[in-house]
Amino acid sequence: MTGEATIFIGLKGGYMQIPDGWASRHVTLNNCRHHYVIGKQTDRPTLIVAHGFTDNWQCLAPLAAPFDDAYNVVLYDARGHGLSEATGGGYDAETMADDLAALCGYLGVEHPVFYGHSLGADSALRVACRSNVSPRALVLEEHPAQLFTVLGDDHLQEKRQELKAWGTATHEELRLAFEKRGEVFADALATARKQVRPSVIGVTRRGFRPIADTASSPPCPTLLLRPDPDVAPYTDAARDWSGGGAVRHAVDGAGHTVFRDAPDTCRSFIESFFEENGLPT
Repeated sequence: MTGEATIFIGLKGGYMQIPDGWASRHVTLNNCRHHYVIGKQTDRPTLIVAHGFTDNWQCLAPLAAPFDDAYNVVLYDARGHGLSEATGGGYDAETMADDLAALCGYLGVEHPVFYGHSLGADSALRVACRSNVSPRALVLEEHPAQLFTVLGDDHLQEKRQELKAWGTATHEELRLAFEKRGEVFADALATARKQVRPSVIGVTRRGFRPIADTASSPPCPTLLLRPDPDVAPYTDAARDWSGGGAVRHAVDGAGHTVFRDAPDTCRSFIESFFEENGLPT
């Protein structure tokens, strides 16, 4: 797929082109053909954005686009998601982190800023901890470990049924369903749900280890965007690097999809965090 391809970017009203100067590309890494989108500022610090489970790159495009002038923005589709290949295996947290690390290596990224949501937050954290990466900063939007500790035994079957339902629904049916939650992301979410393949269920079956088990302390300046405890009562800040070292914000009114639930608030927290750490905004 080239930069001229017509795809969704998450705005109401249907199809539109990738933003001017951005390019859509594929590369085979770690035994998987990956799709990624890259911005126009290749001479700037790199901001790599990793989406959550069953999403695609477009679901976080509204977050990344405002930073396009200050960063070389890279968004990618995780294995089995979006326009990336659905391989026969590799649906575990470590392999999906290896995919991200391989993309960083292919692009020659030095000292990136990582932003990850849920599944993407786990991948970003794992890669940030590797000795050859040395990230400038890390933003974790609702790392999934705490959520997975409270999911019941039925969640896998429920997710399989949901994936099957998405496969048989039309894009318009899904868009209308998501529009009830908010217009801005409806097209992107509907597209992502039509693109995701059932094989991705493997990563949820294996689950995610807690943040502090991956890294005993933050590997770099780190911002944690967490849901409102009244919306997501499973959230326990004391279990995320209880010794400190990270900036934490529980975002009022937000659930697991913190940015989608409160985009303006999240952008404000991110910009302040970048400024405090000498990063461009």
